[in-house]
Amino acid sequence: MRGHGVSVLAVAVMALTGCSASSPTPEELAVDVLPAVEKYLAEIDAEGQVRAVLVLHDGEPVVEHYVESAAEDYWDTRSVTKSVVSTLIGIAIDEGHLEGVHQTLGELLPSRAAEMDAETAAVTLEQVLTHTGGFAAQGAGGDYYLTDDWVGQILADRNEAGSADGTAEYSNAGAHLVSAVLVEATGVPVLEYAREKLFEPLGIPTEPAFEPAPDFTDEAAAAALYEEYWEAGFAWPMDPQGLHEGACCLKLRTQDLAAIGQLYLDKGEWGDEQVVPEEWVEQATTSHVDINGAGSVGYGYLWWVTDVADDPGFMAYGMGGQVIHVIPALDLVVAVSTEFDERDPGRMSTTFGQESATGLAQIAIAPHLAE
Repeated sequence: MRGHGVSVLAVAVMALTGCSASSPTPEELAVDVLPAVEKYLAEIDAEGQVRAVLVLHDGEPVVEHYVESAAEDYWDTRSVTKSVVSTLIGIAIDEGHLEGVHQTLGELLPSRAAEMDAETAAVTLEQVLTHTGGFAAQGAGGDYYLTDDWVGQILADRNEAGSADGTAEYSNAGAHLVSAVLVEATGVPVLEYAREKLFEPLGIPTEPAFEPAPDFTDEAAAAALYEEYWEAGFAWPMDPQGLHEGACCLKLRTQDLAAIGQLYLDKGEWGDEQVVPEEWVEQATTSHVDINGAGSVGYGYLWWVTDVADDPGFMAYGMGGQVIHVIPALDLVVAVSTEFDERDPGRMSTTFGQESATGLAQIAIAPHLAE
């Protein structure tokens, strides 16, 4: 790891002579925001897990804060992966590969139709995207990743669950099916589609790509592969059938998270290109359900819906504190990466959670952007 380092963009221009009275520059904002971010992290992140915080305002970088890391470092984004996969669904609908979110799994996964009972086949894509499809809740069994056919096991577990009652239960199993849906619809691997339709337009590098397919039934082999994964740059693990994980573990740089956040803030536009349909950005980041156990936080299509000091926002969140937080009214994007390392149980025991991520924006950043 590198030594402690903090970079504030163009802080050398901190002399306040000639400042605009109505709209502070990024350099001026950095003077207030950086100390507030550092103070907040010192109080909240006692274990020192946060490795990078990027703050964009009006599309301009205000703060880049790195701790024992650098801009080129890649991090396990955990469930931010879900929000990326959701974005690809929106693009696929716009391109006509999918008819819409009301299609059923029976229609979307024809190669697996024989493995579904009537209840499972009737689950809609919207139910999968909102965790209301009746799939095994996270931490409540359904260890599909210990089998040699993840999708088959997920469908078998769903068959046993019976009718879905509309309750939202956060499910990695359901999210992985979204990856299968994308492959059936587009005819290409998820990474190939993502590279062409999302990553390349945003300038997110994906080569070389590390695409491991870990065998979790062999603990020693899985541990050795995780060492390679941890040291790799861009990575997107796959299941035993070669299907990229839909729920977890895409590795990206913090600046890549910020770029995705800016894309959503700009309603799917990047430069002169409409990368993601504006309608999808709105639908995906509008609350459709309340996730069980998440308090008053709403949920869209694999995006969390937040409220920061009465300003509505939305967030991609991964366990341990991987964050893309967007607050449109403040023209604000906050990206956070943490060292969530499964090799260190002590580090995993205390994580930078969703409340901490929301507090970073609400306590340390938003007050300095208010007019």
